[in-house]
Amino acid sequence: MNDRMQNLSRLALLLALATVIHTAEAVLPITFVWFRFGFANIVGLSTLYLFGFKDALVVTIGRIFLGSLFAGLFGSPAFLLSFAGGTSSILAMGIVHRFGSGLFSEVGISVVGAVVHNVAQLVVAYLLLVKNPGIFLLLPLMLFAAAGTGFVNGLAVRFLVAHFRKVRS
Repeated sequence: MNDRMQNLSRLALLLALATVIHTAEAVLPITFVWFRFGFANIVGLSTLYLFGFKDALVVTIGRIFLGSLFAGLFGSPAFLLSFAGGTSSILAMGIVHRFGSGLFSEVGISVVGAVVHNVAQLVVAYLLLVKNPGIFLLLPLMLFAAAGTGFVNGLAVRFLVAHFRKVRS
């Protein structure tokens, strides 16, 4: 199998994995104030490190669409929140990876992505659902949670990327 087919196969597997994780998280009960761990973002950030920004964007948007379809949430407010958070997050992580990878490790980039994800979701929730500025009182709690989950997910990315690179060579 040539390199292009191997990369395409690996990307398809990453998309499938991200979709399964996204769907599983969507059907789990919400723990606290819309809090989710965002484990599917581990796959998106790993894809960014392994294959580049364009492929990471495709995997992220693909898992949001497919996961929402499988969970029966496509077109719902949950889908819009997921889409806003996921795309904003991967864009921010792509920018930081490109221009600040000397300053930020996988963990730092993951924390940036988690923070941007939560801010984007809060803005979309305000604009489309709540329309009460009081919703932004949740921001400190959400940023605290984002720092924690971004840290844990970033560590997972570090190990996953190292494993993939080891297997690849």
